[in-house]
Amino acid sequence: MKYTQLILVFSILCLGCSVTKNLREDKAQSDFDTEFIDYLFKDYSGEKPGASIIVIKNGEIELAKSYGYSDLENNILATPQTNYRIASVTKQFTAMAIMILVNQGKLTYETNLTEIFPEFPAYGKDITVEQLLTHRSGLVKYNRFLKEGQTNQMLDKDVFEGLLTTDSTYFKPNTKYAYCNTSYAVMAQIIEKLSGLSFSDFMEKEIFQPLEMTNSTVLEIEKEIKNRAYGYVVKDTSITLKDQSLFSAIQGDGGIYSSVLDYYKWDQALYTDKLLPLNKLDAAFYNYDENGKSNKKGYGYGWVVDYYKGIKILQHGGSSTGFGSHVIRIPSENISVAIFTNRSKRGQELSNRAKALISHFTNGKFLMPFEIVLEKEIDQNGIDSGIDLYNQIKTDTINYSVSKEAIFHFGISYINSNRNAEALKIFSALEMDYPNYFGGYYGSAVIYHQEKKSAKTIEYCNKTIEHSTESQKWASDHAIKMINELTQ
Repeated sequence: MKYTQLILVFSILCLGCSVTKNLREDKAQSDFDTEFIDYLFKDYSGEKPGASIIVIKNGEIELAKSYGYSDLENNILATPQTNYRIASVTKQFTAMAIMILVNQGKLTYETNLTEIFPEFPAYGKDITVEQLLTHRSGLVKYNRFLKEGQTNQMLDKDVFEGLLTTDSTYFKPNTKYAYCNTSYAVMAQIIEKLSGLSFSDFMEKEIFQPLEMTNSTVLEIEKEIKNRAYGYVVKDTSITLKDQSLFSAIQGDGGIYSSVLDYYKWDQALYTDKLLPLNKLDAAFYNYDENGKSNKKGYGYGWVVDYYKGIKILQHGGSSTGFGSHVIRIPSENISVAIFTNRSKRGQELSNRAKALISHFTNGKFLMPFEIVLEKEIDQNGIDSGIDLYNQIKTDTINYSVSKEAIFHFGISYINSNRNAEALKIFSALEMDYPNYFGGYYGSAVIYHQEKKSAKTIEYCNKTIEHSTESQKWASDHAIKMINELTQ
C-alpha cells in the first residue's frame, strides 16, 4: 500500500488524527506518528506491565520508547534500558555461539551428537549440529522429563540427562521441520563442553563484551539482573506477578535478558564482521531443508526466514511465563524492529505490532496487518462497523493479505481480552467465508462453553471435530473434552 493511502485509512479511523505527508521530519515524530504508535501499545500504558520498543533504520535509532512498568510492586517504570527476558529470541544468540565455535574449528555443522557426546544414545549419530540449529532433529520435547511433584527448576543439563535415557526421536532426523526447544538446550551443553566455559560466561566473553552489550545477561538461579523487568500474567483486570516457571531456568532456548538499546548493538553487529566474517555469518539467514540451504521460506540458524515480493525478512518471536517478545530485521531495507514486554504473550499480538511498525516506518512498502486496522475500527466504532470494514479489506488483495488463520487468531485475541460478543461475530464471519475450516466453529464452541450454553457448545464442538485436520488435532481433542464435560 502506498503510504499516503495508509494514512488516509487511518485518518478515517482516528478522531482528530492529523495527516502528514512525510513520516519523519528532522527525526521529530509527527502528531500522527505518536497517536498511531501509542495506539499500538495502549494495552501497556498506565499502571500495567510494560513494553519497550525500538525501530532501527539506516543504522540509527528512529524510535526508542517504553510504556508501563517493569516492576509494579516497586513502582519502577519501564525504559529503553529495562532488561526483559527475551525468551526464544535467545535462539539467535545461541545459534551465533555455535557459529563462533564452528569458526574456531571446534566443530562443524555436520558434526553429530555422538561425536561430541560419546555417551549419547545411538540415535545421536544421525543428528547433526545443523539439524539442531534448524529444528530438524526430531528430539523429544523436554517437558516430558519433568518429574511428578517436581518443584525445582529444570536446567539445560537436566534436559540433556533426560535425553540420555530416551531411546528414540519423534521422527527420523532431517525428514521434516518441527520447532524444538530441546535442541537449543542441547546446544547450550555443546557450547559448555567445547568451550570449557559456562553458557553464561561464553555469551559474556564472545558476544556481550565484544558488542558492549553491558545490559544483557543470561538468567542463572539466584543471579541478580540489573534493570530487571519482572513478568506478569494479565487476565481481564487482574494482574498477577508470575515471573518464572519450572522451565524458566533453561538457558539455551530462552534464557537471555536484554534491553532494546542493547538489541540495537546486536542488530548493527549483524551487518559487520565483529563476531564472524560476513561470508560465514550469512549462513544463518537461509532456510534449511532435507537438501540443505535453500532460498525458500523456513528456518535458518535461530531465525525464521520469510519473503515478501522477493525481499528477505528475518524475524523471531519469544514467549515465556510473564514475558513476550518479537523482532524483525529486513537487511536489504536496513530496518529492524524489536518489541520486549513483561506480560505473557497473547497470540499474534506482538508479531502484528512489529509488522505495523515496519509498515509505518517504510511508508507502507510492507503491508500493514489488517488486524491492526480492524482492531482500531472496532475499538472506535463498534464490532458491526469492524465487520463491514473486514468485508471491504478481504477483497483488497493489493493492500492487505487476509488469511483464515489470521482471522482465527484475531478472534481468539478477543476471547483472551474477555470480549466474547465481538469474538463471536468475528468467528461467525470466519465460518461464512471458510465453511470447511475448523477455526470459526472452534472459536464459537469455546465461547458457548464459557457461557454454559450446552446445546450450542456441543453443536459447534461437533463441527470443529468434523472440519479439523491432523495438524489441528489439538482443536478436535479440546472439542471432545468440552463435550465430555457437558455429557458426563
